[in-house]
Amino acid sequence: MQKLSINTESLESFGKLTSAILVLRCLFLPQTDPQDWSRLKLLQDHVEERKDTKLQKLCQDFLVNYLRDIGLNKNQISDNEIHQVCGILDSNAFESKTLDGVESRAVFPLSAMVNSSCLPNMTHVTRKDRKMVLVASRDIQKGQELFICYTGTRWGRITRQKHLLLTKHFFCRCPRCLDPTECDTFISSIKCLECEGYMVQEAQSDSTEFSMPWHCQKCRHEMEHKKVVAVETMIGQMLKLVNKNSTHHLEQVSRKLKRVLTSHHYILLEIYMNLVTLYGNNKEKHERIVELCDILIPVLQKLEGSSKAVAFMLIARIGSQVSICRAGNEELLQSGWHEESLTHFDDAYTLIKSDVQAPDSLIEVKISLTNLKEEKDSNKKDSLKLEANYEHPDKDNVYYPPSEENIEKLV
Repeated sequence: MQKLSINTESLESFGKLTSAILVLRCLFLPQTDPQDWSRLKLLQDHVEERKDTKLQKLCQDFLVNYLRDIGLNKNQISDNEIHQVCGILDSNAFESKTLDGVESRAVFPLSAMVNSSCLPNMTHVTRKDRKMVLVASRDIQKGQELFICYTGTRWGRITRQKHLLLTKHFFCRCPRCLDPTECDTFISSIKCLECEGYMVQEAQSDSTEFSMPWHCQKCRHEMEHKKVVAVETMIGQMLKLVNKNSTHHLEQVSRKLKRVLTSHHYILLEIYMNLVTLYGNNKEKHERIVELCDILIPVLQKLEGSSKAVAFMLIARIGSQVSICRAGNEELLQSGWHEESLTHFDDAYTLIKSDVQAPDSLIEVKISLTNLKEEKDSNKKDSLKLEANYEHPDKDNVYYPPSEENIEKLV
C-alpha cells in the first residue's frame, strides 16, 4: 500500500483530509478488502455523464489535486479511477451520523440498489452497529416496487429535481413530482399576491425545464417563475441572518414567513422541526411542541409514510404530552391522548430504538408513559371500588324503579 504524506497541523489541511478520507478508503479497497471493492464497482458511477460538468471540475480541482499533493501515485491510481470512486459516492452514498453526532457519508451497496421516488414506501435506519436496515413505511402489496428517496423528501420540487439531475443524473417523474400540489401539501407553493390563494407550477413530464409560469389555484393569477425564485432567494438570504439556536428568532421569522408562504411550505417545516428539537432539548414549551408536531406529523406521513422522521416527531409529541399531564394540565390535551400515545409510541420505539440518532430521552419517555398508564389503571380500579361500596346516606327513602316482576304483580 502507498505511503502518503498527510499534514493535519492546520485546520485547513485537516478539513481537506476529512473530505477526502472516504475516497481514499475506497481507492485502497483492492488491497484492504477485494470483496468489498468488487461490490462497490457494481454501483453506478455516471463517469460519462459527469464529464465536463461543474461537479467533475470541482472533484478535479479539490480532491484529485489534493490526493496528488499528499503523494497518491498517478501510475498506481489514475485520475479516472478517482473520478469513478467520486461518481459512485455521489450517486450511491447515504448521509448519516456517527454515535457522536458527526455528519458523515457511507455506502451500503444493497440499499443503494433500491430505486428512488419522492413518495417512498421505505425508510432507512442506520443502527449503532453501523449497519443499515430498510423498513417499510407504508403498506406494500405483493410484487410492488420498493422505493427510497435519493434526496430530501421535505425539499421543494424544483430543489429536489435539480439535486437529482446534478448528482444522480436523472429527472424525477414520480407521482409527487408530476402533481403541482405535491399530494395536496403545497409544500413548494407561495401565497398569491392578489387573493392569498396558493400558487402552483404545472409539471411537464417530457421536459427538464423549470421556467414554466406559476398560477393561483383560486383566482388564476399568473407569476413568472423567476419571481417565485426571487422570493425564495430573498427568504434564504434572510434566514442566513437568523440565529438558528434561538427559539425566539425562529418563532419570529416563522410568523413573518406565514404571510408569504403556504402553511406547509418546506421552509416553514424545517423551522418547525428545528423548534421542536430546541424546545425538547431545553425541556420547555411543551404545549408548543405538541402544537408544532400536530402540524408536522400529518404532512410527513403523507409524503414519507411511517418514516423515521415521523417516529422522531411522535416521540417528541408524546414526551411533551406526558410532561403536560405530570404538571397537572391534562385538560389542555385532547380526549383519549393517552391511549393513542401508547399505540404510537410502540410503533415509533420499535423503529428508532437502535438508530444512531435515537434521542437520549427515548427510554425516559417510555418509562414515564408506562408509569402513567399504571397510575391511570390504578385510579380507575379505585374509582370502581368506591362505586361498588357506596351507600346512600338516606338509603331507606331512595326511590328504586320497580322490577318487571313487581310490575306484573301490580297489574
